Amino acid sequence: MDIEIHPLQREKIPELRSFLIAGFQQPSDAEFAEESVLEWKYFDPLGITSHPRALLGTMNGRIVACNGICPTRWVVGCSQNSVSASHGIDWLAAKDEVSAGFMVGLRTLEYCDVQFGVGGTPTAIAINKKVGYKSPMEIPVFCRIVRPLYQLRRPRSDSLWRAALKTVRDYGRRMTHFRQPPRIHLGLCRVDAFGDEIGLVTSKCKMAAVHTLRTPELLNHYLRYPGKNISGWVLKEGNQVRGFALLSIVRQQAFRIGRIADCFLDSLDSDLWHAALHALTNQLIENNADMVVCYGSTHWIAKALKENGFYVLKTSPLLVRDAKKLIPENASFYLTHLEADHAYL
Repeated sequence: MDIEIHPLQREKIPELRSFLIAGFQQPSDAEFAEESVLEWKYFDPLGITSHPRALLGTMNGRIVACNGICPTRWVVGCSQNSVSASHGIDWLAAKDEVSAGFMVGLRTLEYCDVQFGVGGTPTAIAINKKVGYKSPMEIPVFCRIVRPLYQLRRPRSDSLWRAALKTVRDYGRRMTHFRQPPRIHLGLCRVDAFGDEIGLVTSKCKMAAVHTLRTPELLNHYLRYPGKNISGWVLKEGNQVRGFALLSIVRQQAFRIGRIADCFLDSLDSDLWHAALHALTNQLIENNADMVVCYGSTHWIAKALKENGFYVLKTSPLLVRDAKKLIPENASFYLTHLEADHAYL
């Protein structure tokens, strides 16, 4: 029986939920596969594209493969020219139909000019490289420990002495990575929805790095996430809007991880970025985050993170498939947790 490939329909969401939970061997209440989350991921308006955001491979009506699509546009340098791009999620094939996953994945390549991924399993990275993905950089993931004692709320797999050693380690990191006070003050104003301020900020910023096109529609999509763990913020210097941000709190076991999911300012001034990350980190601390993480993909945000007491926790590979050669080979990239499902899971 041939594999049929077609867009996800709403009535297939319950079956897709069961397929993902079983295939990824996750508990029945896994957030990424909740029906409300699948509805949001694949049908909530983004304001970017009208093409399908998930493809299924089926045999005899049964799901045997899935590939989710997170569409976006990449702005290439200061020219403000943009190209269609996408990041894959929920890529899975049944064990007895591995080829179906490959076929569905290839079909998704037709929907945009550039495909990319941040991180992933070794198997997924190896498969992507076979179909033309390259890795132009490793993205540093910066971290600041807020409450070292969170380690004592250890998972069952950790012994008490191991948790105690991790606590001592984190206290050491706190002592060796100091926060420097910002030279300017930025205030935070929480918003329930973004509007014209997004265009005003992005039009002023002269960023040479390749970055995601920010629009009110895209950012408001994230604010509608069913888990209600993403908040929107406008950064002001006095009465002047200087930027915007998305913050999230993600629970992993007993830990609360605060994420600076996105931050975009109207200037690359180092003092401005230092002040913005200082204010956003403080907000996550007020929200009871045990640690705060943020991507540091460019020199200016990496510098601001270090000034705020962050250190590099790990790196995640950026994979890019650019068959049409639309991205300069020596391009730098400003990427945040806004990409794909990193902001909320």
